[in-house]
Amino acid sequence: MGQNTTVGSDERMLNIIEALKERTSAGVTELADALEMPKSTVHVHLSTLKERGYVVQDESHEYQLSLRFLDMGTTIRQTQDMYDEVIPKLKQLAEETEEKAWWTVEENGKAVFIAKAVGSRAIRTNAYIGQHIELYRLAAGKSILANLPDDRKNAIIDGYEFPLADGNSREDLERELAEIRETGVAYGTERFLQGVSGVGVPLKDNAGNVYGAISVSGPTNRLDSDRVENELTNLVRGISGELRVSLSYK
Repeated sequence: MGQNTTVGSDERMLNIIEALKERTSAGVTELADALEMPKSTVHVHLSTLKERGYVVQDESHEYQLSLRFLDMGTTIRQTQDMYDEVIPKLKQLAEETEEKAWWTVEENGKAVFIAKAVGSRAIRTNAYIGQHIELYRLAAGKSILANLPDDRKNAIIDGYEFPLADGNSREDLERELAEIRETGVAYGTERFLQGVSGVGVPLKDNAGNVYGAISVSGPTNRLDSDRVENELTNLVRGISGELRVSLSYK
């Protein structure tokens, strides 16, 4: 039997933080009911978080997560390897395509949107910086997954429930990932957002280390196969190639 190494009080505080994220704001009673905790316990944790500046209270005295989390997230994001080099390239990609460009990384087996740039014709969606999602649902995520070491890739795939939401089996996914690894480019069509497609390529150095992926996304009717295969694929590959040199000799 495995030993439980978590601390109960820490678990409760993290549950409160996550519940506040889901609700935007909430009072002690609402949180206690939702989390099945005594109100006194919730109040103690909220008091600690408020004293340390991690929550604030609005005019109705409900609690909200504070901008302290934004400070922490921004600091973490800027420690990513090649952050200063990737951001200008994202802006270039968005400007040339007039669509939305993303930098996505892998953390704990999920794709995480870490930065974006918005072109003049980019559409508004509910995707946001910091969002976590299964790798297989994104063009960028599949680019990352296909290029991870086999043991890491297989460990992530083992956590999926098959068939996937799109009906694909494990064999279908592994076949697609093998093709992506060979061609160096991944395509995504409405696996994440209905009506939205994308093209992604991995960010790698000469040793094969993966630093995430860059992608372009837009409305499916505008990202037709001819534009994707000719214009967008060449653009993202070109920028990925430039960053590969920087990654290899940083």
